[in-house]
Parts: sequence; C-alpha cells; structure tokens
Amino acid sequence: MRGDDEAAFAFLESLPGLYVVKTDGLAAGKGVVVTESLRDARDAVRAFLSGAAFGDAGRTLVIEEGLSGPEITILVLCDGHDCVALAPTQDHKRVGDGDQGPNTGGMGAYSPVPSAGAAVVDEAMERAVRPTLAALARQGIEYRGILYAGLMLTVDGVKVIEYNVRFGDPECQVVIPRLESDLFRHCYEAASGRLTTAVSFSADACVTVVAAAEGYPVSVRSGDVITGSKPRTPSKG
Repeated sequence: MRGDDEAAFAFLESLPGLYVVKTDGLAAGKGVVVTESLRDARDAVRAFLSGAAFGDAGRTLVIEEGLSGPEITILVLCDGHDCVALAPTQDHKRVGDGDQGPNTGGMGAYSPVPSAGAAVVDEAMERAVRPTLAALARQGIEYRGILYAGLMLTVDGVKVIEYNVRFGDPECQVVIPRLESDLFRHCYEAASGRLTTAVSFSADACVTVVAAAEGYPVSVRSGDVITGSKPRTPSKG
C-alpha cells in the first residue's frame, strides 16, 4: 500500500499479533520492522509512508504474515535449467545481543547449521527454489547466477522470507571459506548454462561477526576511530 495510514492500521489490527512492516523499495537490508507491539508497528507505518525512515523507498510498504522459527539462508547456483544448493547458513538480523533491537542487514553468521541438514535443504529446494525458477522459466526468464533464498523453518515447514539475486553478506563470508571445490568453475558453469562440477565443502565451521558504527542501523555516528587491530604483514618470498 502507498500513502494510506488508516488502511494500514486497519489491516494491522486484523492480524493475530506478530507484525512485519517492510519497505517495498531498496533499504540496504534494513527496511523491515518485526514486532509484537501494535504501537511499534503503527509507528513504523507512519515513519515509512511519510518518508521519514527511508525516503521514497518506504513510501510504499508491505505488511507481511509474521513467521516464527529458526531462519536460514541457502545460496543457490543456477544455470537457467538446473540449480545446486550451497551450504546453509544462519545469520542474525537484530542489532543487539539476545536478539534485541531493530533489524539490520545482518550482524553475523555461521555455517554449518545443525538444524538445517540435507532433508531441510531438499525441502527448501523442492518447495521453494525449484518452483520459483520454473515460474521464471514460464515467463521466458532463464535465470543464471546466484539465487539468495532467505527461509524460515516454521512448524508448517520451510517458508520463504525473501529472495535476492546475489551473494549476500554476511552469509557469503561463512559459506565461501568452507568451499573446497572451485568457485570460479561454479560461477563460470552457471553463467554458461551448464552446471556440471560437484560442489564440496569442508567439515570446518566458520563464523563471522560484524562490527558496526554507534547508532547503526537507525542513526549512524561516523568518524569514530577503530583501535586494537593490527595490519597483516605481507609475507616475503
């Protein structure tokens, strides 16, 4: 909806209690408010539609079904005909410890994910990814590249939160270091329309933690000095 506070408020009041208010435009991964508070959801609607939160990107918004459960991401190689899942990851969107504070573009991630074994990946591919690619094909779109599938593991099975068409961070930063097969070969084959090389991953675990400026993601303070880090000394030889 666009520019209609009262219609949005009426729809919010019809929902059972977990509210998701999201921009329909680009907001650098930060244009969503997930809350159990009707007041906070109404405040988000006002801030989005007025342009105060995200400018024109927020003037059209989506109110979504609230989903509960672990969230995972699966990056999928696509060649226009076939697709291959990379190792699942789990990232954490809330800015504060204990899953508190506003959503961000991701404050960190890890892989592998114990709750997302082969059966979960198969379900995600069959219920979400492959039907999506088939629907694109019916529209004459031969999608080649990386499909980013953000998924929720609900009591009713795997549900899609979002798609993107790129390697996403911080998920990419914990998947690619575990990749033992040739990333260049996988990307080349996806672009060429013929995935043939098997994907393989190490058993090692990988974790990344994001350091963010004070006030992120709402009102970022710039100019702070980062201390305590040491530059790597290039090896000689």
